[in-house]
Amino acid sequence: MATTWQSVRLAVCTFTAALAVVSCSSGHHSTASATPHLRITPPPTSPTASATPDPHSPAVHKAPPIHSDGITPLVSDAAVKGNATYTIPGGIKAGKTLAIAINCQGKGRLTVQVEPANVSFPLLCEKGKVLPTMNEMHMSKNRPTGSLRFTSEPNLTWSFAVGWDPHPPEEK
Repeated sequence: MATTWQSVRLAVCTFTAALAVVSCSSGHHSTASATPHLRITPPPTSPTASATPDPHSPAVHKAPPIHSDGITPLVSDAAVKGNATYTIPGGIKAGKTLAIAINCQGKGRLTVQVEPANVSFPLLCEKGKVLPTMNEMHMSKNRPTGSLRFTSEPNLTWSFAVGWDPHPPEEK
């Protein structure tokens, strides 16, 4: 059975608020410019092992497929190692929800920072597994520029896609 971002969104909706509170401290967002919603999704499991890899399973050699949720990717990259910074085309849009999908592999921490919103979130990656994560942040202020800064331990490989979510989950 293939797992889509839409089915994952439904499955973890109730955990979104609790995970955002646990993973973000007051030091991560010194202004009230964004509300993060972290969704961690485990890789799909199958009762029978298959010799052929599932083309829908998360991978670091391709960007996460956020288009299946109706999100048009603004920027994405795959098979990234180390630190990187990417410009958010068009800057930050007030009233919109920024969706960041990330797949990571390797033992260590990957931290994502949205600038100039002063919001960041850490991800713990595992050796031998590709862990998919979707984080959505409601932006409260317009900013003419914006960027994503990824800080990665050297043994991690990761991929990401970012876009504006036209149908963000409701806050509860």
